[in-house]
Amino acid sequence: MRIALAAIALAGAGSALAQDSEQLPPDLAKAPEGRVPGAGCRVPGKPENCITGSRVNGPEIIDTYNIIYRQSGTRIRRNQLTDRCPALRDNDILVIESYGDQICKYDRFRVVNRNSGIPSAYCIWGDFPPYDKVKPAPKS
Repeated sequence: MRIALAAIALAGAGSALAQDSEQLPPDLAKAPEGRVPGAGCRVPGKPENCITGSRVNGPEIIDTYNIIYRQSGTRIRRNQLTDRCPALRDNDILVIESYGDQICKYDRFRVVNRNSGIPSAYCIWGDFPPYDKVKPAPKS
């Protein structure tokens, strides 16, 4: 099997993300404002083990446990890593090891510091649950 390496530069989007404590239980990761897990539920929609890299935009680093991919204008996929990735910071580069165009649970990646070029230890992907944008309630 051939391992494809993809280096992805990250934009600093973490500051625009905030946890909505009324929509998300405290143990869930941050999600962008105006979004709820799944289709308006209090818990994430059915997590997927893999996402197709060519069908998402990102990644956006939230913190040392969470990364977001934008799937469409209304849906994102939040990945809570299997363990803390201490090197994960805004503006770093992810080098993802994947088979083909899929990024899957338990695949691994490294973080490369943009200034030094030194790679971190490996970090491991978790599930990819969907978060959908909440439609505003009609005004009466």
